[in-house]
Amino acid sequence: MKLFLEINPFGKLSNNSLNNIAQMSHRRSSLQPNDLYPREIDIEVCLKTLKIYQKLEGDVNCVVWDASLVLAKYLETMCHQKPDFLSGMKVLELGAGLGVVGLTAATLGAQVTMTDLPEALSLLRLNIAENKAKIGSMGGYAIAESLVWGDNNSEIHKQDFDMVVLADCVYYEEAVEPLLQTLQRLTNAFSQRPVIYLTQEIRDTEMQKKIWDTFYEKITDFFYVEKIPEEQQHCNYRSADIVLLKLIKK
Repeated sequence: MKLFLEINPFGKLSNNSLNNIAQMSHRRSSLQPNDLYPREIDIEVCLKTLKIYQKLEGDVNCVVWDASLVLAKYLETMCHQKPDFLSGMKVLELGAGLGVVGLTAATLGAQVTMTDLPEALSLLRLNIAENKAKIGSMGGYAIAESLVWGDNNSEIHKQDFDMVVLADCVYYEEAVEPLLQTLQRLTNAFSQRPVIYLTQEIRDTEMQKKIWDTFYEKITDFFYVEKIPEEQQHCNYRSADIVLLKLIKK
């Protein structure tokens, strides 16, 4: 069930679409103006509007997913309750895609490093550039860096973060173990372990259910897992189909 005023037309995909996305996941494509269209996302607490460019077609990292809106709006809700919630915080986003969550956090005052695969960075950096002035006016900062999950030699692991965010990243079966390795690596590196906020749309295909159940079972081995109730989320950006979790390293 979709509760959002502007529904992402790519938010729920058929099995055929999932197969097509899997086939496209290894392609690289240049950004052409006629391939892109903007979506505006209001951040009401600071009266800013982000402009997010999406692609008409492509991989999973080129559209706005509903789970990213749920997490972005949860961060906004927390800032409404506590204005300095993100001010000066060092935030890392995994699987950033278009950067909705990270750009929201930066506009709310955080110092954000958004990461994704190398082929996703051109569109992500376009969105950072488009919103740079708004972010800077709120004291935030945003950059995009490459990070391949499971790569323990990445320079990202040499940095310290207060918070890690990720939205709708549990999608491909082969990515579950590398993602778990990365989450553990990030929370083992420093004495002050970052809090992790994660959203995931629970899809109704047997394969997607299996992938999520496997991931969830494994994260409970390493993290304390708190499910954030819908009533604590943004009143217009929440759904029974989308789970929001807070993870803290055991």
